[in-house]
Amino acid sequence: MRKLIPLAFLFVFFNSSLFGQDGSSPKEGFTTNFEEEHYLIFVLANRPNDLPEVRAAITKYIWKYYPQAHLKVTQIAVDGDLANVPLIHLAAFKDKAQAMEFYNNLKKNRPDFLQMGMTLDYFPLSKSNYEAILRAKSLDGYKTFFQTNY
Repeated sequence: MRKLIPLAFLFVFFNSSLFGQDGSSPKEGFTTNFEEEHYLIFVLANRPNDLPEVRAAITKYIWKYYPQAHLKVTQIAVDGDLANVPLIHLAAFKDKAQAMEFYNNLKKNRPDFLQMGMTLDYFPLSKSNYEAILRAKSLDGYKTFFQTNY
């Protein structure tokens, strides 16, 4: 025999367990700390021969448009859902405002490495959210979080 769970209980349970008081979702681990150091992540197509070319193109873009910035370009590998998804990590921006300026300029300038099918997606994220993605080994939910909060 099945037991029916009252809807009010489900509402209270999901409302209290999935969402923190600050609007973050502990299940996903994403937070809205905009003053925190931010990074940019490039999600690449799984074509190993393109990785050095994309990394070099990002470096050239930084040299051209941000010659005074001390940004570090690093290729990262993550297990789990991201095992076959090459990522390039661009560090570090002082806060959300700086990261969004870089992101918006990428959208405006549309450099070659964004147009040649090598880069599937890119977005800024805080240090805490970057760490949450690495712990979860997944980007699930971040794009929606980004579109809603940035």
